[in-house]
Amino acid sequence: MRSIEDIVNFIEGNSLDVIKNIDYESVDVFDFLKDHFQKSDITHNYLFQFVYRSFYRLDNAGLTPEFKTEYFNILEQNRNLAEFDFEWILKRLYKIPNWKGQHTFQFSFVTKMYNTINNKMPIYDSEVIKMFSLKRPEVSDFNKKLELYLNQFQLVQETYELILDKNLLPSASALFDQKFSDHNLDQMKKLDFIFWSAGKINRKHEISGDNN
Repeated sequence: MRSIEDIVNFIEGNSLDVIKNIDYESVDVFDFLKDHFQKSDITHNYLFQFVYRSFYRLDNAGLTPEFKTEYFNILEQNRNLAEFDFEWILKRLYKIPNWKGQHTFQFSFVTKMYNTINNKMPIYDSEVIKMFSLKRPEVSDFNKKLELYLNQFQLVQETYELILDKNLLPSASALFDQKFSDHNLDQMKKLDFIFWSAGKINRKHEISGDNN
């Protein structure tokens, strides 16, 4: 697993490329989703659902219309709950097979649901965990898989909180604010964008053999 120091050094050392790699459209789309989620019942807001599915690539995961309907139902039902129950939500979605008839563990999409409800919660995806040199848990037991995923999710959250508390990414943060001068993002959400982009840059460096 990569140390926080190595993560910070990589992002700060490549801050220009990291911020350049984040497009204006992504920030605007997130603001659109945040606004529509706050102002409407999203089970009947089909524009929200269309943009959300496109933004988070929900339509590229081989999931059925039944799954997506249930996903947005759960998102709406959980908007005002004090606690987010990962186990209950994942099990509810697990019951619905994908187009191949497989029952799938959709942890990343569930964290995106959580982030929509509470922007102070990070998103877990392949680019973010790439920065930690982590891999998705490959165990079959549902409870063990959930435990491993939640441990990784907690690591991401605690790392973000430390970075914000200690201001460990001053260059990347300043460049982000300079480029997106009118953004209304929570600081945790800003880190989501930065880490996602850094994961992309990191992948390019590995392919080219440059790990600096």
